[in-house]
Amino acid sequence: MTKIAVIGAGVIGLTCAVKIKETYKDLDVVLISSEFSPNTTGDGSGGLWLPYLCGSTPYNLIEKWGAETYRFLYEQWKTGGYGVCMLPLYYFYRTKEKFHTPEWARMVFGYHELDSKELEHYSKLFSGKYTAGQTFTTFVCSPPTLLTHFLQRFEQANGKVLQAKLTSLQDPLLAQYDVVVNCSGLGARFLVPDDRVVPLRGQVLRVIAPWINQVVIDEEGGNYIIPNAQTVVLGGTSQKDFNTEVDPKDTDFILNGCKRIMPGLERAEIVKRWVGLRPSRDAVRLEPEEKNGKLYIHNYGHGGSGFTLFWGCGEEVLQILQTYLNKNHKLYINSKL
Repeated sequence: MTKIAVIGAGVIGLTCAVKIKETYKDLDVVLISSEFSPNTTGDGSGGLWLPYLCGSTPYNLIEKWGAETYRFLYEQWKTGGYGVCMLPLYYFYRTKEKFHTPEWARMVFGYHELDSKELEHYSKLFSGKYTAGQTFTTFVCSPPTLLTHFLQRFEQANGKVLQAKLTSLQDPLLAQYDVVVNCSGLGARFLVPDDRVVPLRGQVLRVIAPWINQVVIDEEGGNYIIPNAQTVVLGGTSQKDFNTEVDPKDTDFILNGCKRIMPGLERAEIVKRWVGLRPSRDAVRLEPEEKNGKLYIHNYGHGGSGFTLFWGCGEEVLQILQTYLNKNHKLYINSKL
């Protein structure tokens, strides 16, 4: 019987583990990670659907994976699942030349590019000097809620969980598995190894501000405001750095910038200061690799778009696995397709 290991318990790895185990109920599937929720990078993120820091990943793939994830979040919002909120998003530019219509604009609800009158209005409202902008309906999830529910789904499907720190993709712990799904995020820099994976340090604050019900992003100012079901995430930074310590200077930058946009944040209670390292790469790597009689499916390098692409990327991994099992049917005698 085929044995499958999924590496990484962030949103990318958990999605793959859930999709594989729920599709192939009789296969032996184990999820291996050094950290699980609430201690993953994803737990501290904003949980926002917005293609961000994807490098030169082809637009058709961003649109494909993003659209599938957008539809998944929409269905969860309709049923009240995973703490998903539907919110309007406003994305502003101070330099008009930096703005372009995104390829994915046609598949989100209510996409609209702001005209001069609207820009004048929002420049006054959010204390900026905006020359271009867009708005559309997006979704924000509560990352710890989604990650916890995905882990529960995996375990309820009789998936196995192993907490362990791997040293490489040739680690003796992986020797027994026929298929390894590599969703190691920043860890891929060392496990593969792939030096094209670099950390993009993100520092954020979480505050209590229930009066905020829209996402606002100032592209060139570098600040963003992302409300979700429990708190509001204020950001942020994007630095090529392994430092995970909270920097008081970054805290001041975030607070001052976000307060300029929404002065009412002066009254918001800060409940958490947090730093995470986004797994950035010049392009998302999602591809199979057959090596030493084993199939590796690489799925990492999502930058700031883990919660934008996770469901679509998980579906692509499942399709790669299905193709492999169909070609190697002797590995899959006791399971149902």
